[in-house]
Amino acid sequence: METSPPAPDPDPDTDTATADVLADPRHTWRIPDDRRLPAIDPYSDAVHRTPPVTVRETLWDTDDRVLAFEGVELLRAEDGSPTWSIDRGDGPTPVPDDLDRATAPSADGPVVPRDVVEVFLRGRTVRPVRVRDTTTTLVVVRGKDGKVRVEVADVRIDEGDSDTTLVASGRWWALTDDGHPGSIARAVERALTDAADDPGRSDRGPVPRLAPVRRPATARAHLPHSGTAAAFVRETLVGLRADLVAIDPLVRADERDAVHAFRKVLRRTRSVLAAFRGALDRDATEPLRAALAQIGRTAGTARDAEVLRDRLLRSAARTAAGYVDARTLDRLGSRFEHTRATSAAELRRTLRTAAWFDALGALDRLVDSAPTGGHARDDASAFVTARIERERARLAKTLDRSTGDLVSLHEIRKAARRLRYALQAAGGLADVGKRRLGRLRRIQDTLGDALDAAHAADAYRLAAVDAAADGEDTFGYGALATSERAVVEQRIAEGRRLLAGL
Repeated sequence: METSPPAPDPDPDTDTATADVLADPRHTWRIPDDRRLPAIDPYSDAVHRTPPVTVRETLWDTDDRVLAFEGVELLRAEDGSPTWSIDRGDGPTPVPDDLDRATAPSADGPVVPRDVVEVFLRGRTVRPVRVRDTTTTLVVVRGKDGKVRVEVADVRIDEGDSDTTLVASGRWWALTDDGHPGSIARAVERALTDAADDPGRSDRGPVPRLAPVRRPATARAHLPHSGTAAAFVRETLVGLRADLVAIDPLVRADERDAVHAFRKVLRRTRSVLAAFRGALDRDATEPLRAALAQIGRTAGTARDAEVLRDRLLRSAARTAAGYVDARTLDRLGSRFEHTRATSAAELRRTLRTAAWFDALGALDRLVDSAPTGGHARDDASAFVTARIERERARLAKTLDRSTGDLVSLHEIRKAARRLRYALQAAGGLADVGKRRLGRLRRIQDTLGDALDAAHAADAYRLAAVDAAADGEDTFGYGALATSERAVVEQRIAEGRRLLAGL
């Protein structure tokens, strides 16, 4: 894990803040002692040295170091105006305040921005556990034209545990150039390499830092043998868990399309657990499926509100010119955005509850210990092939029961989606008919658009009732609802054609 050196104060004698000129270091050297930087002055007439700048940071974590074990650091800069950042191993990035939470400091200390790491914390208390001082001295080399050609940073990091007197230190030199290394950059690099007695790191990236805390070695659970059904399902869940961990903070930050991505991962996870039942212990998988379904319903409400808001202008574009005025669009836009914001906030509240934390814990246990089910030792290829055939049969029965209405088509869509997710999870494990993935995707998209259009038409009619009560002209609402009903009929007809080919 690595971090970039702190930026020094701009030199008052120059017209450019050097820290903002060049990119990340191109070359770094680990320095084992207190040796001095080599002389840089012979390579240019314009060499400037900044005074050492020290930045103190505190690392916040739980008492049992949950974040450290995940390779994540939550940092608070203590000098000047305190700021928070997170480092996942590729350098620190700023952390904004949590949405929906108080931002004023409490009597017990600063308010910690938890949403960015709550997927790991899960309600646990955090406190300062380590203190890090990073001291950087910068040497700036300019060309004859006055432009910065090279920067050499001498970085020292001193780090200690806040509960003990243990201190660890490390030192690095880092070379950054303007991206077009000329004779100056090459000469400085040779001088640093010779002085460091270290071949250095050739990859571009931030300056290294001290090694993070690692979880003490413990006896690992016995994991299923490769090639078995249990190993296949576990490996699939490992990837899905990683996706959930990555998307969770984006949902909490109300990032665009994050709810959509989150909902898809929930559905994929549930589909894998359902389609491949028996590989892992059903007493562990079935309660998790139910918990994810509950969270998924809240996410579905938030996603439906997003779709409705984003669909408004497309609905208007399908109506005849002049049928929907700007006042109607503004009123509907405000109404739908309010609904979206409210449902998104409800989802964020759900992600701060024990229900979500327990579901994550249950998923962790499946990945960490893979409790075996009745088919755990089955050959993975044979097991997957049999389960895919079962999902095909399930879809066929749903088709046979269909009455052709929107409710039946929705059930078909769900069955097709589960088959599609099962096929995707199978990957290259077996020849299970992945050539059908494209058609299944088109069925899912087509019927999904029909459902979204029906939802939009209903929303426009309900909005028209409220508008009429306020004395508003509702003609435009009717035009929008009519345009969406036409989409419903078109998509249903298209879906039926696709299903006939399936």
